[in-house]
Amino acid sequence: MAARKKGKRAPAKARGAMANAIGKGHQVWLAGLGALARAQREGPKLFESLVEEGGAFEHRQRANVRHLAQGALKELRETVDTRTAAARGKASEALDNLEEIFQTRVQKALQQLGMPTSQEIGALSRKVNELNRSVQALGRSKSAGKAPAAPAQEEAVF
Repeated sequence: MAARKKGKRAPAKARGAMANAIGKGHQVWLAGLGALARAQREGPKLFESLVEEGGAFEHRQRANVRHLAQGALKELRETVDTRTAAARGKASEALDNLEEIFQTRVQKALQQLGMPTSQEIGALSRKVNELNRSVQALGRSKSAGKAPAAPAQEEAVF
């Protein structure tokens, strides 16, 4: 028979390290298979749980957005109200100034035309009332042949 060649064998220390690495690789393989088995077994439960959490999260976020939108709308309304009030105030002031200018110009035009003012008409009206009372008093005194009596309290209306 033929003689066997004696080959060099790896030292025992190296063989132990390689066996250890193969063992660790096998454990990683088994862990992967375990994860796959668990995912298949618990996947539907996990999916339902994630759907519930997602729904609750969506509800909270919608409520937050609604609250923020309402706050922004309130601030916008306050800003618009403030600016509208300021614009109304300016418009009112401008109209008052325009009215005053118009009245001043009309009064000047009436004065240039010789129209009397309301104070002048009031003074004239009082004088006419006094004259009417005097005339009435004279008329009574002539008909009665007496001295003029106290003037009556009648006023003429124009």
